[in-house]
Amino acid sequence: MSQPLKIPGLNPQKDGSLAMTMEVPNGNLNPGIMTALSEAAAMPGVTVHITTAQKIMFLGLDSKSGKSLMEKMEAAGAVIRKGRNLSHARTCVGRPWCKYGWHDTFALGEYLYKNTAKEMTAPKFKVGIAGCPACCSWANMLDLGFVGVKSGWKVFVGGHGGAIPQTGLEITKITSHEEAAEITMKLARLFTDSVKKKSRMDRIIRKMGGIEELKKELGFS
Repeated sequence: MSQPLKIPGLNPQKDGSLAMTMEVPNGNLNPGIMTALSEAAAMPGVTVHITTAQKIMFLGLDSKSGKSLMEKMEAAGAVIRKGRNLSHARTCVGRPWCKYGWHDTFALGEYLYKNTAKEMTAPKFKVGIAGCPACCSWANMLDLGFVGVKSGWKVFVGGHGGAIPQTGLEITKITSHEEAAEITMKLARLFTDSVKKKSRMDRIIRKMGGIEELKKELGFS
């Protein structure tokens, strides 16, 4: 299946098909989107896949089915990724549902989505939010993570998975959504300014001369 026409939001795959990715802020879906997803899953040849980053991918599309599905999903209220930006943070359940959660993770996730998500960034800058140190969302293993503790949120940077995984380093503790958004924007811009093609935050930290230099850059020491 050759797909010569570039359509924003529809990305070429190795087998010649197209794929489309839908954002799922806080991992939550409304009834309208659920209905549209059900219809998408019934389309011939289409696979609806939940990604590890709390997004939903539609696989096996061509240009005609892709454009049609995009229109249906957007009409239902879905946000289709059409460019490289921060998107939403990977988020666990948190309070009031999780018995271990110290804070309302959905509230912080929604605040960051509204205030930072459209910031254009270089790949692969990933953000996570966890309601407690158990880190079910792996917030301490991402480029930037906010981990709930009794007195606020610990901020971790420089973590990632992959063949050689890296645990994030704690750089400060905050108590407000506004502080979280400010750190997110500062770090995303620093990351993007430092990347030619794609990278991870731990590499940027090493190039800067270590975690203390990053803290100085962010105003934490």
